Amino acid sequence: MSDLRGRPLIENRFGKLGSGQDSVVIGDAEYDLPTLLARLDLAFEDSWPIDIQVVAEGHFCVRYYDGQDQRVVAHEFDVNFTFVAETRAHVAEWIGEDAYYQSSRGVPIRFPGASGDDV
Repeated sequence: MSDLRGRPLIENRFGKLGSGQDSVVIGDAEYDLPTLLARLDLAFEDSWPIDIQVVAEGHFCVRYYDGQDQRVVAHEFDVNFTFVAETRAHVAEWIGEDAYYQSSRGVPIRFPGASGDDV
């Protein structure tokens, strides 16, 4: 079993944040990030889509930022939209501890890979 956890695990398996696609074809339909997150019941007010990865034939990963949990999420699913696995890493692993604590004081930060919104 791998000793990787958090950001190293996510980036080792799926590449740097934002390096994936913004849409994917599953079955006969094309899904953009917002539509895919809604289809997976992952579209909530404080989430920001990052990208979609094709892991293998019939195996996909959508990455998004969960603002409530303050974590980057790599949500894996199959061609039937069935949950396969999930990996989470705290946002401080990308932006640094100082920036994270600045954000907790109301200073907006730019989150890498998210859609241009400040966190």
